[in-house]
Amino acid sequence: MKCSYPDCRVPTSGPSGDGGVTNIGVAAHISAASPGGARYDESISPAVRSDMSNGIWLCQLHAKLIDDDELTYSVSVLRDWKETAEHMAALEAKGYAVRRASPFPELERKAPKLVAEMRADILGKPLVREFVLLSKRHSYGGGTKPSFYYCYEDHEFLASVITIMEHANAIYDISFNSVPRYNFTEDFVSFLLGEE
Repeated sequence: MKCSYPDCRVPTSGPSGDGGVTNIGVAAHISAASPGGARYDESISPAVRSDMSNGIWLCQLHAKLIDDDELTYSVSVLRDWKETAEHMAALEAKGYAVRRASPFPELERKAPKLVAEMRADILGKPLVREFVLLSKRHSYGGGTKPSFYYCYEDHEFLASVITIMEHANAIYDISFNSVPRYNFTEDFVSFLLGEE
């Protein structure tokens, strides 16, 4: 009873205020039940189209998403999600906590100097989350909010590494006034502090 979208896994049912059950889950078709639907395959028999093997359990948001973008969410992608969700559910039923592997060790291999500097900063000021990218040729008065600073001259391909870090959900962009500014995510901070 969780969404099968790998990065969602939100519970889709629970108690309602009147003592009943509320359900926000959708039994979506992997291959559409009728012509014109997402991923419709005329070679599949009506019996197969209505079989559980052609269904995937999703929250309402992701059920809509997969039908609006059938090129990205192909039959093979959805079958992979379904198989993964079923394996995860089996492990969770046995008491295991299942989560996606952390991409942060790979980030550290790609940019060891930058990650080491970030780790030292966070260890020194564990409640600061904001940082700014600067050139050593420029000065910056960051105001009253504490921030860390990383210089382009100190880290080769810094802008590219920052993009990779965004994609790995280690940081997120909060830029304004043409100043590249970011926050660390709490998961990345836990990694830097050795809490993972």
